[in-house]
Parts: sequence; structure tokens; C-alpha cells
Amino acid sequence: MRAFYFLASFSLVISAFANEKTIPLLELVKKPVPVVHKFTGSVEAIHKATMKAETSGRIAEVYFDVDDIVEKGDVIARFRNTRQKADLDLAMAGQKEAAAALARDKSEFNRISELYEQRLVAKALLDQAKAALDAAQARLDASNARIKQARENYEYTVIRAPYSGIVTQRHIEVGESVNPGSSLVSGVSLDKLRLVVDVPQSLIEPVRKQKKSQIIMNNGKVINSEQLTIFPYADELSHTFRVRVDLPEGVQGLYPGMLVKVGFIVEEKSVLTIPLNAMVHRGEMYIVYVQHEDGQIRMRQIRPGPRIADSQMIVHAGLTEGEKIFADPLAATIALKQAGGK
Repeated sequence: MRAFYFLASFSLVISAFANEKTIPLLELVKKPVPVVHKFTGSVEAIHKATMKAETSGRIAEVYFDVDDIVEKGDVIARFRNTRQKADLDLAMAGQKEAAAALARDKSEFNRISELYEQRLVAKALLDQAKAALDAAQARLDASNARIKQARENYEYTVIRAPYSGIVTQRHIEVGESVNPGSSLVSGVSLDKLRLVVDVPQSLIEPVRKQKKSQIIMNNGKVINSEQLTIFPYADELSHTFRVRVDLPEGVQGLYPGMLVKVGFIVEEKSVLTIPLNAMVHRGEMYIVYVQHEDGQIRMRQIRPGPRIADSQMIVHAGLTEGEKIFADPLAATIALKQAGGK
């Protein structure tokens, strides 16, 4: 296998004097770059649930099916609720009656209190009016409790989405009778997702220490996340540790069940980097243009490493810190030709 190393007497060296006013120069300095180990993880929903019936009854309507997208609060299904509606109406009527009785007994108590202050009635009559008022208040409190219970039972007949998401399973059909605890609809939220990754035991301590990850999307976009949950024990068969990586809310293009590349930062190293547009690819060679101390331009073969950003690349060999390269290789080539270089 052919390796590209810097040779001081490289046979393709060409010389010319650079015009620094027209050709921008970049002085090479080492930069801290994260060392990343990549693995494949699977996407899962943080919020997933199966909604169950909290009352008995017959299904009257089902408004969503499998793979339908629902918004938080949408009505997914309805029970036939004639009995629950009648109970609620009866409780509300009882509340009105209790409220009217309380108002009447309160007025009577106030009237008896005034007469008692004028010493026109006995205290026993005042005590009787007070007891009647307390009983009326208790009846109103009881009716309010009945309304609360009846309204809750009525709400049980309306199945609403607890969060925005997608329906994954439908367990009921229109006309079917269900009992409390019966499964109705299953779904997952697409707003809050996470990745599940298995990391070898040899890397788990650096991952635990750094707690930094990079999610590489299919379109090349990188999403950084420091929200990691590392399981405190290894799998007995694979000897790997499970790591959960929380994704930012609203990430587009990811769905539960997908496989995605995940990179974990384990350390940082100081390396030389150059802009991608400062390098020229000629056949199997990667070339940059370097300015020497005497002001000459020389063509230099380098051994590039991986990209670290959209516009930067690591250089493994061929350049040293402190050297100056030309940011515009085309301009450097023109300068060479003007100087008679080939």
C-alpha cells in the first residue's frame, strides 16, 4: 500500500516568488480536535403509551387509525355516553337544588340571628337555624362532589391524545364493548426522541467522563448532544454498556426504529488542520502550496486525515506547525506559471 509522506527533496517541487498582496497566506497552528468513536444506534420514542379504558361502555366513534398523526388534545375515540351524560345532568340538577336550599337556610339563619340579638327568640331556635344551615352546606358540598365524579366519568368516554404523535396500533372497533383496563389505542410521540447505543466496555469510561456525543444524520448534518444516560452495568453476553442519547425536540428526519450513526468523543488531540479549498487533488496525490522563508512557492504533497467540519481537514503528514500555505491554490498556480514554473 502506497503511503504519502513528506519528502524534503520531493521531485515535483516548483519555485516562484509569491506576491503576498494578491495571494492570501495561512499560518499553520495546531488546534484541539475531538477524537470520536462511531457506532450505530437505534431511534426510539421517549413518550410511548397504550391508552386504556377507564370506564365500561360501547365504542361509538374512532377518528384515527394506524399511522395517522394526531395533535395533543385531539379526540381519538368516543364511547356511547348516554348513561354518563344522564348522571352528569342529574348531579347538576341536584347541585342547583342544594344551592337554593342553602340560600334559603342562610337567609333564615340571618333572620333568626337578628331576632336573637333583640332577645325576641330563644337560643334554641338560633341553634336550630344554625344546624339547618350547616346541613344545607353539607348537601351542597356533596352535590359538588357528585358533579365532579359525574363529569370525570363523562370525560372517560372521550379519549384524547395525551401528546402530539403518531398512532401505532388500534385495539378497538366501532360497536365493540370494552371494560375498564381494556387497551384502546397505542402511539408514540415524534417530538421527543432518543438514541440507544451499545458501547464496548473498553470505551465506556472515556464516554462517561466526556459525556459528549455527535449524531450524524443521513444528510451529513451533525447534531451535538450532552444529554447521555449510561447504564451502570454491562450486558452479560456482549459485554457492552447501553447508552441513551437524548435528541433536541423537533428534530426532522428521524423516526422510531431508524438506525443512525452516533459518535462519542473520548478525548481531544492537538492536530494540524487546513481548509478543504486550500488543497488540490491530483490523481492519487493531495497537494498544497507552501511559502518558504525565502518567499518562494513550493508545491507540497500531504497525507490528509478525516474531515472535522464542513470546511476543515486534518493533515497527518507533509506539513509542520508554523509553515504558511496559500489559501487559494488556483492563484498560487497562476503565480507559478507567471514565474515560469511547470
